[in-house]
Amino acid sequence: MRPNHLLLPFLVRLAAASQGMDIRDELHLDRLGLLARQASVNNLQVFAGALGGAAAPAITQGDDPKQPFEVGGDKFNDFKTAANRACDNQHNDCADLANNSKKGQFKVGDCDQQSEECKAAINTATKTSFSTLFSSTAEFDIFCDT
Repeated sequence: MRPNHLLLPFLVRLAAASQGMDIRDELHLDRLGLLARQASVNNLQVFAGALGGAAAPAITQGDDPKQPFEVGGDKFNDFKTAANRACDNQHNDCADLANNSKKGQFKVGDCDQQSEECKAAINTATKTSFSTLFSSTAEFDIFCDT
């Protein structure tokens, strides 16, 4: 017998009530019952502009602890360098579109302006690192925010 998918939200709320959580705590639960702090960030990209459909590539966590930031397969040891590369890659993609398939819809100069905006957004980023695994036991993974 398959469990009803509508039962999960009810069980989450029931569990929250039994632990003495109030409505403010419940509002921070996602649909799986995880608190927002437990949800991990997979992409640190802060710039949302996408002229011609060319979005800035994701800044993701790589598997090298010495170079934890990754942009399009390239690895970096700090957020700012990775974010600058993402802006440069976006600029190149945008310029290619301006010169080819989207020719006449916008100019490379527009891509230059977008690149400046992308690089300015780097300084406004509030999340510039990934949560890193600190320790684990058979029952728990313990994370430390950096």
